[in-house]
Order: sequence, then C-alpha cells, then structure tokens
Amino acid sequence: MSETNSDETQTGKAALILALGRQKRNLELLAQMLRNNGYEVEIATSMEEFDGLIEARDDIAVAILDVDGFTEDIWKRCEQLHDRGVSMLILAASIPPKMREEAHSRGVHTLLEKPVDKADLQATIRGLLRYIQREKEQEDQ
Repeated sequence: MSETNSDETQTGKAALILALGRQKRNLELLAQMLRNNGYEVEIATSMEEFDGLIEARDDIAVAILDVDGFTEDIWKRCEQLHDRGVSMLILAASIPPKMREEAHSRGVHTLLEKPVDKADLQATIRGLLRYIQREKEQEDQ
C-alpha cells in the first residue's frame, strides 16, 4: 500500500519542519516532540542559521517561527517562505491585532499564543500538512 499519511510528503519522506526561536532548550523540546511524531526537524536560534537552512533545504514543508526576540526582519523571512510555498505557524507570547495583520499579509497561515498546549500544536501541524497535501493534489489534477 503506497498511500501517503498526513505526516509524510508525497515522496514518502517524513515532512521537514523548520523551527526558529531564541530559546534553544525550547526548540530542542519542540524538535524532540515532532521527531517522536515522525517529522524531520531542523532548528535555528538565529536569523543567520535560519537563512542558511532556507538556502540549503528546498524541501521545507512547514516553518514554526517563535517570533519573540526577533526584529521586524522576521516578516521578510515569512514573505520568502510564502513565496516558496512553505506553510508557516507563528508562536508568540502575545499576538496583538497589528502583529496578526502583518503575519497574515506575509502569508502566515496560523498564529498561536504561548504557552501552547502540545495537543493543540500537534493538531495544528497535522492540519497544515493536510492542507499542503490537498493543495498538491489539486495542482496535480
């Protein structure tokens, strides 16, 4: 049976999730949780690392961006990711209306306020991957 489940790309590989955040320990815990659910994960704690991963990997399915502690440059990265067809999930301690508007205008699909419940995060990621899969299926028709 070759049916692709929601945690895999159409090639059968684990979906690659790119995670950005300033708190390395939090990123490591996030990566561990995601890997335990069958995803491939790359993490970055700086814009330089993030830019390097974006340039080196063309198979990023979802980007999880903990924007706390980053400058407005984060929105340029969101635009780049959107142009490449990467779905994005923004995490922030507080999401005022202006941030929400900016994020959506740059192609961000989902925003969650921290702390985020693990089940909510996992469900959101599964939903984003299903959305991506449906989009690709529609493009292939």
